[in-house]
Amino acid sequence: MARSTPPPPPEPVNERRSPPPNRVRQTTPEVFDAEVSFKRTIIDNNLFRPLGWTPPRPTESYRLIGTILPRSANTPPKAILQTTAGHQTYIVTLGSNIDANTQVVGIQSKQVTLSTQGQQRTLMLLIGF
Repeated sequence: MARSTPPPPPEPVNERRSPPPNRVRQTTPEVFDAEVSFKRTIIDNNLFRPLGWTPPRPTESYRLIGTILPRSANTPPKAILQTTAGHQTYIVTLGSNIDANTQVVGIQSKQVTLSTQGQQRTLMLLIGF
């Protein structure tokens, strides 16, 4: 029997690395933007709502009952606030925290400025007595 010689070891494969793809900034076609705005109209004006329906206005969680302005420099201005949901009454001064997020930042005649998470809103006393 003839002795066969072992096959030669395989040659290493040269790995070709392709260059990274050129990144091209893609712009959305105008047709897509029109389609999004069309769908936004459908979402905003729900098919199953009655005609002429408008979203409810957000209700204020506090109502101003009155303000007490100082006659001397020693007494701070005070405001009387009432919650619209629970009808709980608070007498507050500048810097008072009404709840965890709401703080009194200003008290003037017939108006109080509240700050909730950095957003300020003003409560006004609509009637005078």
